[in-house]
Amino acid sequence: MFFDGMPGNWEPMPLAQAIQRYDIGEASDDGVYLEDLFGDEPEHFYVHTGDIVVDGPLVLGNGPGEEEDTVYVVDGNLTVDGPVSFLNMDIYTSLYVTGSLKARNLICLWDSCLFIGGSLHIDQLLATALTDAGHLVVKKAVSAQAWLDDCDRGAIYVDDVHVPRRIGASGNSYLGADHPIESRSDTVRTEFFDESGQLDMFRMRTALIQGLPVLR
Repeated sequence: MFFDGMPGNWEPMPLAQAIQRYDIGEASDDGVYLEDLFGDEPEHFYVHTGDIVVDGPLVLGNGPGEEEDTVYVVDGNLTVDGPVSFLNMDIYTSLYVTGSLKARNLICLWDSCLFIGGSLHIDQLLATALTDAGHLVVKKAVSAQAWLDDCDRGAIYVDDVHVPRRIGASGNSYLGADHPIESRSDTVRTEFFDESGQLDMFRMRTALIQGLPVLR
């Protein structure tokens, strides 16, 4: 299931109507279209009209065979009093928030597809590790205390970024060539590295969901 326990009144919408009303291409400044994600068309389109407030962690995502390709739309703002985790694996189910998204932490992994028509405000850490099929598109401002990007891959479209700490490999194209980049080994707690010295994003995801610190 894409999400368990998320509130809202989720109504199915005919695809032709949904595509006209919720233009992913427009929301992403022509960065991505549904056919880029699905190759054809999503199987389902579900919409919640109005703001959503979630008390506690919000865990999103699907693996192979768990659900047909689907687009979920929050036609309003999404506020989470806790962390948000988004993990898709070999499936491209997407979440489009037409307004703004606020959360304590946000981690987007692998094939996750998150589109935000307004602003993204993260109290603490924004963490990304996307495949080439993954997307994070924010049309307005992005703010967080820190942004860790582990892969320098995926389709990340953000312009107005207000993040003082940026963590990743030197020369990371998303973190900004004109901004100092902190190394992962100097910044992330040692328990999140595997024996080969690679960052274990699954372990980090678990810690963030549990509300545990991941940075030194």
